[in-house]
Amino acid sequence: MKTTNQKLIKLMSKHGLTLQQVADLLYVSVDTVKAWRVREDASRHNPMPKAFLELLKIKLGETKWHI
Repeated sequence: MKTTNQKLIKLMSKHGLTLQQVADLLYVSVDTVKAWRVREDASRHNPMPKAFLELLKIKLGETKWHI
Protein backbone atom coordinates (compact mmCIF):
# COMPACT_ATOMS: atom_id res chain seq x y z
CA MET A 1 0.00 0.00 0.00
CA LYS A 2 1.28 3.45 -0.89
CA THR A 3 2.02 5.91 1.87
CA THR A 4 0.40 9.33 1.99
CA ASN A 5 3.76 10.75 0.95
CA GLN A 6 3.88 8.56 -2.16
CA LYS A 7 0.31 9.54 -2.99
CA LEU A 8 1.26 13.23 -2.63
CA ILE A 9 4.12 12.83 -5.08
CA LYS A 10 1.81 11.08 -7.56
CA LEU A 11 -0.86 13.81 -7.25
CA MET A 12 1.73 16.56 -7.70
CA SER A 13 3.03 14.89 -10.84
CA LYS A 14 -0.44 14.21 -12.25
CA HIS A 15 -1.58 17.82 -11.76
CA GLY A 16 1.79 19.48 -12.45
CA LEU A 17 1.83 21.10 -9.02
CA THR A 18 4.80 22.89 -7.51
CA LEU A 19 5.78 22.77 -3.85
CA GLN A 20 4.48 26.32 -3.46
CA GLN A 21 1.13 25.48 -5.03
CA VAL A 22 0.60 22.53 -2.68
CA ALA A 23 1.65 24.68 0.29
CA ASP A 24 -0.84 27.37 -0.74
CA LEU A 25 -3.67 24.87 -1.21
CA LEU A 26 -3.10 23.33 2.22
CA TYR A 27 -2.11 26.47 4.16
CA VAL A 28 1.26 25.02 5.17
CA SER A 29 4.84 26.09 4.51
CA VAL A 30 6.89 24.96 1.53
CA ASP A 31 9.29 23.36 4.03
CA THR A 32 6.43 21.20 5.31
CA VAL A 33 5.63 19.99 1.79
CA LYS A 34 9.34 19.31 1.22
CA ALA A 35 9.45 17.20 4.39
CA TRP A 36 6.44 15.21 3.16
CA ARG A 37 8.30 14.42 -0.07
CA VAL A 38 11.48 13.13 1.60
CA ARG A 39 12.17 9.39 1.42
CA GLU A 40 10.86 7.43 4.40
CA ASP A 41 14.34 6.31 5.45
CA ALA A 42 15.69 9.88 5.55
CA SER A 43 16.08 11.74 8.83
CA ARG A 44 13.99 14.71 7.60
CA HIS A 45 11.07 12.46 6.66
CA ASN A 46 7.71 13.59 7.99
CA PRO A 47 4.58 11.58 7.16
CA MET A 48 1.83 13.59 5.49
CA PRO A 49 -1.30 13.48 7.68
CA LYS A 50 -4.21 11.71 5.99
CA ALA A 51 -6.46 14.74 6.52
CA PHE A 52 -4.13 16.93 4.44
CA LEU A 53 -4.01 14.36 1.66
CA GLU A 54 -7.80 14.12 1.66
CA LEU A 55 -8.15 17.92 1.58
CA LEU A 56 -5.74 18.14 -1.35
CA LYS A 57 -7.66 15.45 -3.22
CA ILE A 58 -10.94 17.31 -2.65
CA LYS A 59 -9.46 20.61 -3.83
CA LEU A 60 -8.06 18.93 -6.95
CA GLY A 61 -11.38 17.24 -7.74
CA GLU A 62 -9.97 13.76 -7.13
CA THR A 63 -12.51 13.03 -4.38
CA LYS A 64 -16.03 14.22 -3.86
CA TRP A 65 -16.70 15.91 -0.55
CA HIS A 66 -19.69 14.56 1.31
CA ILE A 67 -21.07 14.34 4.82
